[in-house]
Amino acid sequence: MGKVILLIGPSCAGKSTTARAIQAAASDPYIVLSLDGLFASVDDRWGSGGAFRDAGFAYARETDGSTRIVYGDVGRGMLRGMRLAVAAYARAGVNVVFDDMLFDETALPEWTSALTGVDALLVRLTAPLEALLDRETTRAHRRTPGLVAGHKPLHDAIDADLVVDTAANAPAEAAALILKAQATPVRVFNRYGLL
Repeated sequence: MGKVILLIGPSCAGKSTTARAIQAAASDPYIVLSLDGLFASVDDRWGSGGAFRDAGFAYARETDGSTRIVYGDVGRGMLRGMRLAVAAYARAGVNVVFDDMLFDETALPEWTSALTGVDALLVRLTAPLEALLDRETTRAHRRTPGLVAGHKPLHDAIDADLVVDTAANAPAEAAALILKAQATPVRVFNRYGLL
């Protein structure tokens, strides 16, 4: 059985950078998969600017300036398939680091269902709001203003196995903390029914 490190956090929390740092620091091989990878595989018609975005994935811009990603039935199925695929990799003996931004309160129960019986570590990456907003402003690629504000409150409320401040920890330091936590047998994620 492989292991899963599930990195969650709002946009600009450093998930992709930390995932690569874990992969580089781990003594065992890990593959890195991500929500962005799923988005890259979706035909534009079911994306934020496409004709079928209401069934797929779309941006919901709020009056306060925040932006959230919402999804329809097709998007829901794709998210479910993504989670089941991560579990299938682990059950096949492959270690996975997954970089995810949760869209709503249903995401963790769905991850729990997919990963039942899998050795999984839930890591919440965060940083002070000012640092995240600065990163969002200066981000060179996939820049969508308002995503930090739209998704940070949901992530802040999640009780994870480990919380890492990426403003206070360099990627290599964050990776070391995460790999050390993975070696701990008793985890908060057990509350979600995983082990």
